[in-house]
Amino acid sequence: MSMRVFSKATPVTRAYIRYATTESSSQKATQAISNATNAVKSQGLTNALCNLYKTVTSPLPAKVKAPLNKAVGIFEPVLYFTEVAFHLGKQVAVRQNFKLPTKVDFAAAETELFKALEFFKVKNIKNIKDIPTDKWKRGALKTFELSTLFVLGEVVGRGNLIGYKH
Repeated sequence: MSMRVFSKATPVTRAYIRYATTESSSQKATQAISNATNAVKSQGLTNALCNLYKTVTSPLPAKVKAPLNKAVGIFEPVLYFTEVAFHLGKQVAVRQNFKLPTKVDFAAAETELFKALEFFKVKNIKNIKDIPTDKWKRGALKTFELSTLFVLGEVVGRGNLIGYKH
């Protein structure tokens, strides 16, 4: 069936759209959700999102797709490495039997932090000569320890004593 919109010049017709029933559309939506869930389980979140992006942008013209492809090219590695870090953290938590901290744990950590900060408090010191010798020696030793740990961490991270492996 068609209906005339304008009656004068050239007849313009508009076709009536037949809408799907709610049962078939709800079945399609349920099927789409289950397909997406299965895709995430089998492919991983990053690949599922990339495939969804390709499906959504396939009908778009090239002028629109080009900037979108650049944006996705930037975010795809971020998504991937976030997913890898999440799964690695999950495996570590399971193997080490980690549990989420409670309020009591946070309170204990806070008191320990304030105790540690008390060590660094400087009281009534107006001149460097006023600092006792044992205090600045301990401070120098702590600074040396922390810098040594930093350097060792860098060496372990690089996998080489001097420079990076190529």
